[in-house]
Amino acid sequence: MKFSISSLELTNYRQYQGKQILKFSNDKNKNVFVILGKNGAGKSNILNALTWCFYGLEVHKDQNNHYSDGMPIINVQEIESLKPNQSTSAEVRVNIKTEGGPWTIIRRFDAKKNDVGDLLIGGSKLTVIYPVGGQDKYIEGEETQILINNLLPEALRNFFFIDGEQLREFFKYKGSSEIAEAIDKVSQMELIDKAAKNLEKYRKSLRRDVKATTPKLQQVQNEIISIQEEIEFRQNFIKNYEKAIEKDIVDLHEVEGFLRQYNEPKIAVLQSERDSLIKDINYFKLQIAEKEINRNNYLVEIAPSIFLKEEIETAYKLIQYKVDKGELPPKVKETFVRELIERGTCICGNELTDQAKAELASYSKKLTLSELSEVCIYGKTTIEEILSDVSEFSNVIDKYNGDIESLKDLYDGKKRREEQISNILSEHDIDEIRRYEERRRQLNEAIDHKKREILITSKDIEKNNYQLKMKEGEERLELSKDKKNIILKNKLQIVQDALETLAEIELIVKTKIRNLVETRTKENFNKLIRKKTAFKNIIIDDDFNVKVIHANNYNVINDLSAGEYMILGLSFMSALMTISGFHAPVIIDTPLGKIDKEHRDYITTELPKFLEGTQLILLVTPTEYDDKVQENLNTYLLKDSFFEIFENDSNTVSEVKQHDR
Repeated sequence: MKFSISSLELTNYRQYQGKQILKFSNDKNKNVFVILGKNGAGKSNILNALTWCFYGLEVHKDQNNHYSDGMPIINVQEIESLKPNQSTSAEVRVNIKTEGGPWTIIRRFDAKKNDVGDLLIGGSKLTVIYPVGGQDKYIEGEETQILINNLLPEALRNFFFIDGEQLREFFKYKGSSEIAEAIDKVSQMELIDKAAKNLEKYRKSLRRDVKATTPKLQQVQNEIISIQEEIEFRQNFIKNYEKAIEKDIVDLHEVEGFLRQYNEPKIAVLQSERDSLIKDINYFKLQIAEKEINRNNYLVEIAPSIFLKEEIETAYKLIQYKVDKGELPPKVKETFVRELIERGTCICGNELTDQAKAELASYSKKLTLSELSEVCIYGKTTIEEILSDVSEFSNVIDKYNGDIESLKDLYDGKKRREEQISNILSEHDIDEIRRYEERRRQLNEAIDHKKREILITSKDIEKNNYQLKMKEGEERLELSKDKKNIILKNKLQIVQDALETLAEIELIVKTKIRNLVETRTKENFNKLIRKKTAFKNIIIDDDFNVKVIHANNYNVINDLSAGEYMILGLSFMSALMTISGFHAPVIIDTPLGKIDKEHRDYITTELPKFLEGTQLILLVTPTEYDDKVQENLNTYLLKDSFFEIFENDSNTVSEVKQHDR
């Protein structure tokens, strides 16, 4: 659903004491609104007011704003002015315009003092008023959140209500998991996940209903449950380590940023060289780890065949001897003879006499190995493959070891130079540099350790999945042995087929959405970027790694300027917005901070045109809103589209005013 904001009303919310009203017009050509305020004056809490009203969340933090953490939502001065048995409240009211008529969304938070002056705080209450059949309908309770999610799902809020600082750092610090998560939200993968979880629950209930009619059935099902629990545990382990790595990377960038920008030229040059070396070192390290794991897995798989090579060759010769003599494959199966005896009728139709049955029974004893003979014939091909693999062992293991040694030589060369630079920096006569250098070393070691653990755990999950598939095959076989379990077996198979279908659908949808996001991000980036010929391509690969390809074919995702990161972030978010199908206002807090004047000029010229027809609300500081930015944005501003936040002398209460300029 498409909507725009008509007005935002704050009553005793955070530092906004009393009622504050911001009115927004709806003009597709004059689509920009500016809210100007100093750091800590309450800009971020304008954004928080919207997310709190819609979803009950305050997620946009201003480090200079002490109201964002540890303070009550209700204005502190308002609370302190309460006398015993008096009450007050904080309220945010958002009036919006939709295609179906005007809506009002209200979230209220109550508090009171009891008769001895203690503060009693209640919960928040959400109300939605919307038109139905020409009349306003008032809704409270659980249904309200469903209505709001129909306007703009909570999972997509960060694509419209944007923290500029986080957006600038999105591609600088975030890993592929964050990119994948964003694409998941747009693809609404949670619907498939919910369906899969429900099917898993149903499958568990079916297994509980299965009677252990064979000695092995219960054992197999217990093993399946154990393997599934291992997979889930390892998947959670990887998620936790990925989050820990992202945090370490943020800290590492801060440390390296200090070393890179240090005012002594020698330090900056060395750190810049080390940046390049570290990229190569990390690449070689991952390649070595992966090849070593693959080599070790190969050794584990082929070791039994090597140790039993003589026995395997003997078995093969025995089978081949029987084949050469014409004894294999067997001319008559034991099961065929037994069926004749049980039926009592020959294949020609004549009834078998007692003497004939006795002779057949005697003959069947000679065929007791017929089934085993069939296995021998089938296994002959398998044995040939095993012996072929054993004969190739030396070549394969030499290839693995050769590749690993070559990579280690390259790695060692880069590592030696990186250690030389680290030693130079750590021995520098400035204590602060030594501390930062030690911290950088610790973070790199922690990141390397976690990445290796993730790689090993991923391989373990692959093995678990293979084991699970084998055990589920055993389960189907055991269920087939008793007619009572046939229906349950069929139900389990249907559930398995459904889960596999959902997995295929998820892969297809995510691939299509990823390709579409990649295309749209590239198109948007080319529109917004000033240097049109400097970048050749934007790629989001199968593992959701984002690559920015320079004109010289280098991936420069880690080497962009603050302005280029901002443009890349805006391009990506805009692509997600377009694909999501939802059309809402875009609010950006501190969109131009830490950006050079050239990019600031270009963004404020192009972004309003880029988001034509969409309300664009910019929360800016006086430093961001320089004369050139003001000149650029004036083209897209109505007279009443400029607001300013003022603080009282003690900086405890803020007021937002609309200015006619």
